[in-house]
Amino acid sequence: MRHGTGSESSVTATSDASGWRGARPGLRRASSGLSMRYALILRYQCRTRRTGGHGQVLAREVCPRSDDLDRAANRLWWMSKKDSGNISPLHRQLVKRRTIVVTEDPKLHLAWIHDRIFIKPLPRYITSYAFWRDYLCTEAGSGGLERIRRAALGYLRTYYYLVKHESDLRIAQDPSLCLVPPDITWEQFCDFTSSLGDIADRDVSLRYAYGEIRLTRLNLYAPLLLGKSHFQRVEHQYGTYFARFYGPILFVIGITSVVLGGLQVVVSVGENGGGGWTGAALWVSVTAIVASCILLFTLGLLLVYKVTKEWKFAIRDRLRLLEEKRAAE
Repeated sequence: MRHGTGSESSVTATSDASGWRGARPGLRRASSGLSMRYALILRYQCRTRRTGGHGQVLAREVCPRSDDLDRAANRLWWMSKKDSGNISPLHRQLVKRRTIVVTEDPKLHLAWIHDRIFIKPLPRYITSYAFWRDYLCTEAGSGGLERIRRAALGYLRTYYYLVKHESDLRIAQDPSLCLVPPDITWEQFCDFTSSLGDIADRDVSLRYAYGEIRLTRLNLYAPLLLGKSHFQRVEHQYGTYFARFYGPILFVIGITSVVLGGLQVVVSVGENGGGGWTGAALWVSVTAIVASCILLFTLGLLLVYKVTKEWKFAIRDRLRLLEEKRAAE
């Protein structure tokens, strides 16, 4: 399990400059151990990409202006519980049979769909205390820098939950993933992240007040929240796209065929008169029609029940948070 240095003073890390500088000494020592030269990578990227400044590089890394998830952040409670700790460690992701997919798009970080979860790797320079001191915690920070700092803090905090055990770090450093730089030891990582759990939701971007989010729900609500047909396309082939409609279409065709076939038998029996076999055929046909209608009604009722239950839970949790906020004020 995660461990830290017990002799160090526990100081809450916050998103402002003084808060980060006042963070526990272990954070400084660990980040220095991870190599303060990582901050130089940022300067290199600024030169090679010709962006005109560090801010643009950082914004593109953690909170681009086009980030749809930030735009929809005020309505994320429709899709997920507001709980920043709702993030399963990497080993639990494998237990859930989820494939970890590496993405460099910040909006997809911790979004999951079916058997896949998207995770953005941890850049080397964001683990450097010198980087935070020189680039993100300057006293003359503008509104744009504050936005970047809050997003970076929230993004960094997610790794406190993703890597809880040494086995999680081994998974993160797997050559096929490279979520965490391979030269970081377990002791260094524990020292570095020991105070990240103290970061409050008020100090991070609203998006990071939530944990994992279902991509299917983001795509479902995208037309309403973003005015787009989808949040993120996951099928790029016509065959895969239309395959998801096969099941519902075949189910409707099957129910319709049973009902129409039963009605045809009922009409035929009515025209030809009653008899031994005709009576049995009539009984079977009526039973098939009734059973099909009951099945269709039950599935529809189950869908309504599940949607209502989820919305009831979401509204109740939202009201609870609003009451806590009013009480704190």
